[in-house]
Amino acid sequence: MTYRKGFTMAELILAIFIFGFMSMSLATIYATANRHMFQNYRRNIIKTNADFAMKVLHNTLSTATRIDRPAYGAADNILAFASNVSQGLQAANSPGCYRISPPDPAAWHYFCVAPDNTPGNAGLNNLYYHTGLIPGGAAGCMAAAPATWNGTGASGYPAFCGFGGGGTVTLLMQYVVPPLPPRSQFTFSRAAVDGVREVPSVRISLRSFWVAANRGFAANQRDVDFSLDSLITINRASLP
Repeated sequence: MTYRKGFTMAELILAIFIFGFMSMSLATIYATANRHMFQNYRRNIIKTNADFAMKVLHNTLSTATRIDRPAYGAADNILAFASNVSQGLQAANSPGCYRISPPDPAAWHYFCVAPDNTPGNAGLNNLYYHTGLIPGGAAGCMAAAPATWNGTGASGYPAFCGFGGGGTVTLLMQYVVPPLPPRSQFTFSRAAVDGVREVPSVRISLRSFWVAANRGFAANQRDVDFSLDSLITINRASLP
């Protein structure tokens, strides 16, 4: 008889068990690492977008010479203001409008929160930024004589918020939701309840809330909720 070396049935079952256990452990480690990687990636994207939106708001609002919306003492999801434009239209005794620095262009700026119309994003809101130049002449803001510019018309604030509404449009931030208490339920505020005590001040409360269940990731992802809050006071006086 010929004797050959081999495995007993018990050894073979033990080897299969050990191999299966190691494979399952490696698969679990991979799935966990992959889940955390995407979770961190998504949070970083949302944080980066909010940081970028706040910087754009800071930089643009620093040029404001006139704030039209929200009115002083009120809060809104729209922030409308102009740069290099006098405050004449907001004062009862002066219906005119002047360029403060005649050689430089006058511009309007419009930040607003509106629904995301992208397929599959029903119920979500985005933060948009519209901007455009205010022309001179009878419809704009002249250098030497008063002209009428009340924020409306072809060179005025957008007809609606979002792409196609008017001016150059930029999508700044997605998944926008109302700020957390104790703030009011609006992104932009000039109200005392939100800590605004001066006319040329605006409180900006940005909050982005990505809900895993709404995107089909309820089983393996966590919600991402990120907020930024800033009180900005511009150097030039702005009337209500």
